[in-house]
Amino acid sequence: MVHIIPKDDPKQTLRVKRFLMAFDTYVIWMLIALYCYYDGLFARLPWSIYWTLTLIITTNLIIFFLIRSGLNRRFKDPSLTMIQIVLATVWIMFMAYCLDEGRGIMLLLYLVVFTFGTFKLSFRQFFILSVLALLGYGFVITLLLINHPKSVNLRVELFYSGTLFAVLIWFSFIGSYINGLRKKLSRANIELSNTNDALNDANQVIKQQAILDDLTGIYNRGHLFHILSREKSLADRGAFMFCLCIFDLDDFKKVNDTHGHLAGDMVLRVLSKRIRDSIRKEDYFARYGGEEFVLILAYPNLKDGLISANRIQKLVSETTYPDLPEDFRITISMGITRYQPLEDIDTLLRRADDALYKAKKSGKNCIVCEPSMVQLRAID
Repeated sequence: MVHIIPKDDPKQTLRVKRFLMAFDTYVIWMLIALYCYYDGLFARLPWSIYWTLTLIITTNLIIFFLIRSGLNRRFKDPSLTMIQIVLATVWIMFMAYCLDEGRGIMLLLYLVVFTFGTFKLSFRQFFILSVLALLGYGFVITLLLINHPKSVNLRVELFYSGTLFAVLIWFSFIGSYINGLRKKLSRANIELSNTNDALNDANQVIKQQAILDDLTGIYNRGHLFHILSREKSLADRGAFMFCLCIFDLDDFKKVNDTHGHLAGDMVLRVLSKRIRDSIRKEDYFARYGGEEFVLILAYPNLKDGLISANRIQKLVSETTYPDLPEDFRITISMGITRYQPLEDIDTLLRRADDALYKAKKSGKNCIVCEPSMVQLRAID
C-alpha cells in the first residue's frame, strides 16, 4: 500500500509534510480567488479562474509526484523550494493582474510564500526571489498601463512596489537568519549525537574494563562475586542450583622459570580463550587470581558438573601453544562442589577450595568433589 507520507525515509517524510503545508496554503488562495470571482472582483479575464485553479492543482500534483517518487533527489535542492516559490509568484502575479480593488491584497500573499523559504533558502536566494517578485509586479503594472490604463493609479502602485520590495528584503534577512540558526542547530544535534555515541562507546569500554581481566579477557575476581551473588539469590528463590569449580595450573611456576613470564602470560591467554569458547552461554568463567580460575556451571546435579569439569580438564591437557615446544602441555587440578541452599558465598568457595587442595595433594591433574563423591584422575 502506497502512503501519502513515506515512512522509510525521514528526509523525504519532512519534504512531503512541507509540501502539504504549502498545498494547504494554496487551498486558502483558491478559496479567496473563487470568492473574488463570484463577487465580481475579477475585472479582467474572469473566465480564466477555472483553468488557473486547474494549473495550480496540476503543478502541485507534479511536485508531489517528484518528491514522492524520489525523482526530486536528482535536483540540487531536493526540497524544490525555489521552484515552488517561483510558481507561487506566477500565480500571485496573474491574480493581481485580474483584480482591481483587491490587487494590493495579493501582495500580502508573498509573505506567506517567503515563509516557506526559511526552511531552506540563503539570503542570496531570498534576494533573487525578491527581485523576481518586484519585476513580476512591475510587469503586471506595465501590462495594465498598456491594456487598462484607467485601472492603474501609478503613484499608488509605485508605493506598493517600493513597500513590497522593502518588506521582502527585510524578510530575506530574517528568513536567511532563521535558516542559518536551523542549520547550526542541525549541526549541533549531529555533533551531540556523535558525542553521545562516543560517550556510549567509552562507557562500554569502561564497563568491559571493570568486569574483565586485563590479561585473559575473561571475568575478573570482582565481577565473579557479583555473578555468585546473583546466582545465589536465584537458587535461594527456588531456581536451579549450580556447581562451583576452582582449578589452577599445575607447576605453572616452572613455565615462568623455564620459558619466561611473557610465555606464561601467553599460556594463560590461550587456555582462557579455549575454555571460554568451550563452555555454554549459561556458564561463567572467571580468573580468581594468578593461575587460579573459577567456573560457575549451571548444573543442579553435581554429577553433571563433574562430567563438564572432566571435559574441560581433558581439553586443557590437549592444548598446544605457539612459540613453545610441540610436546609442551599444561595440566590442571580441579575442586568442584554444589551450592547448598542459603549458605553464604565464602562457605561455598571454601568448600571448593578444600577440594582443590585435596586434588593437589593427590598428585595433581585430577578432580576432587566436595563433599566427597568421586575422584577422577586424568589418564595420560
